[in-house]
Amino acid sequence: MKISAVELDDNDVVEIFITAMEGGIGYWAVADEYKWRHLYADDDCTQAISLGDDYVLAVLSDAEGEDFKDLKLTPFHIRRGVNWMLHSNYYININDIDASAADNIVQAGLFDEVVYG
Repeated sequence: MKISAVELDDNDVVEIFITAMEGGIGYWAVADEYKWRHLYADDDCTQAISLGDDYVLAVLSDAEGEDFKDLKLTPFHIRRGVNWMLHSNYYININDIDASAADNIVQAGLFDEVVYG
């Protein structure tokens, strides 16, 4: 059975975002500002704040300073990237998103393809 779409709640979006920032996208992008703690509503970091699709998670620039600058990453991009991955030839285990998968999700969400590897 192939899953063709998933609904991500705000906790899922935050987890994928943090995984991408902490271990996935650093070889092609840098965040001008990145503070993961403010994305949680509780001290235990178990409940994400309410995110709209246009909430700016981070502002990214090309790590080499050549291709893009001030690219806003939002929950919309994370959700779009997951659904793009589900329809691509890339393998994704939606129940266990690692740094590589989170990297591909962010790329797919921003660029509608996996550009950097």
